[in-house]
Amino acid sequence: MPGHRSHRTGTRADVPNLLRDEVAHRGEELLGRKFRPLLGQESRAREQGFNYAVALFTEWRGRSFYLCVKYRPPRGRPEDDFVVRTTRLEYAGGGRFNLAYFRHTNRWQPLYFGLTLEECFAAVEDEEIFWPLT
Repeated sequence: MPGHRSHRTGTRADVPNLLRDEVAHRGEELLGRKFRPLLGQESRAREQGFNYAVALFTEWRGRSFYLCVKYRPPRGRPEDDFVVRTTRLEYAGGGRFNLAYFRHTNRWQPLYFGLTLEECFAAVEDEEIFWPLT
């Protein structure tokens, strides 16, 4: 359509491959070191009738990198599992990222803009609002 402009900007190619790999490596390292040890504590949530985390993972979607949690309903089967993206690093260009968390309102809330990768992961590690599990 002539004159039509998509609201989505950027594609996978906009993020340099080396940077994509570094972000993915750092994200997996953080999940493994800080959050995956908490996964074994699901029995209490299940007993109380709450959804509980069964897996943590990362993913790239376009220009954004996500920390994700897979949940299972209390008496659910694996096919009832669902995924929640909790933290987003959106590539802003020039090796910088915008950092956001997913609110209970089903909307992303950006808190920081133009951070380096080091600053992003420091914020994710230190600020509970970005934690995939608490």
